[in-house]
This record gives sequence, C-alpha cells and structure tokens, in this order.
Amino acid sequence: MIKLIIGLSNYGLPYKNNRHNVGAKFICTFARYNNLIFKKDVKLFSYISKFKIDNYNVYLLLPMTYINMNGKSLLAVANFYDIKINEILIIHDELDLPLGKIRFKQKINNTSHNGVKNVVLTLNNNNLYRIKIGIGHPGNKNKVINFLLSDMSNKELKIMKYTFNSIIKNIRHIIYLDKCNISKFIFKHNKLIQLTKNNIN
Repeated sequence: MIKLIIGLSNYGLPYKNNRHNVGAKFICTFARYNNLIFKKDVKLFSYISKFKIDNYNVYLLLPMTYINMNGKSLLAVANFYDIKINEILIIHDELDLPLGKIRFKQKINNTSHNGVKNVVLTLNNNNLYRIKIGIGHPGNKNKVINFLLSDMSNKELKIMKYTFNSIIKNIRHIIYLDKCNISKFIFKHNKLIQLTKNNIN
C-alpha cells in the first residue's frame, strides 16, 4: 500500500508551471480537489499534507529543494513517518513519453531524470513505485534544459489537467497497488489522450 506520494519539482514560484514541475503540479491539483492544506516543515525540507483512505493516512510531499536534491526531502519525511520504500510513490515528468501519456513502473533502471537519480542515490534503493507523466521532447537534446525549465502553454496545461483528473479518479487503485486496474485505466487513458489533445485548442 502507498503511504507517501512525492511530486518531484524545483521549489519556488518561478518554477510553478515549468514542465519539470509536473509532479508537484499534480500533488497540488489533488490537494485542491480534496480541500487539503499543506504545512511547512523546515526540519523535513518539505511541505506536507495528508488524507485518509479507509483508516490509513497517506502523506503528500512537496520538496523544499531543487529537483536534483529532492531525495533529501523524501528521506527525511519517510524516516520521520516510518514509511518503507515499497510504500512510496514518485510522480514526475517524463521526456520520453508523449504529452499527457502516463506509465506506472516499479523498478528504476536507467533514467535521465536528475530528480529520480537523486532519490535512488539518497535512498540507496531503486525498487520504487512511480508514475511517469509525459511532457514530450523538444526534439533536440541541446534544447532539453530550456524545455524542462520553461512554462507549459495553455494547451499543455489543459492536457495536463485531463491527465491529472484521470489519475485522481483512479487514486484508490494506485494507493492499494491494484496493478490489474491500474493497467486498465492507464491503457484506456493513453488510448483516449490523443483524441483529447486533438479537441483542445
């Protein structure tokens, strides 16, 4: 069962709508839909909120670090709340997925995402659940950094909203690691997202 969800991100308002902050943007969207409030905890380098599913607490984490140091926040919060590696879910942007598509993975093998790399290094474990949210690729590796640190367009934000809603509607399956239903909803979402993109201006 998932007990801690972290949205990988750079901390600070200038980064709020950056493509690299999709993970945190999802967390904020979920919190807003459920009227959740975040509390700042400087000792844990984090903003933390929580919600209940059945009788279990599930914590939401927004790191107060740059993305390549997000592992620091995650380790501090996981230790404080006694949360195990297999109870953590990472949500992050993914260059190698088309805009709005999602993937659910457990083991982290090769990744170019510096936030994910830092989490694996800090926790000394690559057996972590994660949801990858596609942001597309600029087409040229020399443009990647500017692409990641640029704001999404209005159309991209609308597509992200659709994707976030899809994940939120299925959050119970995700929390309980119901892999069969997770696979079904992701397959359906990824099939429909292209039609949705075509209809969004």
